[in-house]
Amino acid sequence: MNKQNFRKFAVFLLIPLHLILAYLFTTGNHSGTFYLLSVLLVLLADFVLSFWLTEVMTSRRNSIRVFASDFLPHFWLKLVMIAAEGVLMHVICKGKYGLLDTGFGYLLAYAAAVASMLLSALVTFVTGAARTMLYHDEKGETK
Repeated sequence: MNKQNFRKFAVFLLIPLHLILAYLFTTGNHSGTFYLLSVLLVLLADFVLSFWLTEVMTSRRNSIRVFASDFLPHFWLKLVMIAAEGVLMHVICKGKYGLLDTGFGYLLAYAAAVASMLLSALVTFVTGAARTMLYHDEKGETK
């Protein structure tokens, strides 16, 4: 698998992190600090992965339209992941044939996963758009 294909599908590396988070939320009796740190770790991983996948800090795009067209597949992939994780967590954590018979914990973990994915997508887009505008201004000044 070459680097571009890996970069396209590396966002799926978040699914195991989100499932571990669901497992932590549904089993065990940890402290609130442990849960907070685990959610922040997943959020940080999502930010790092989103910035890496969209090449926000290394690309030399000269228009926001180009950045938006490059960002859109990443955003759609995040929405597909949100739907897929919802189904996966429902199958694993709930129902008559689920692996874990849990209540509210998996919903809380799913909400944390959805919030982290949407927040990272928003921050990635805003950062990428701002950086694109700055690069465009710098490029315009040097001519």
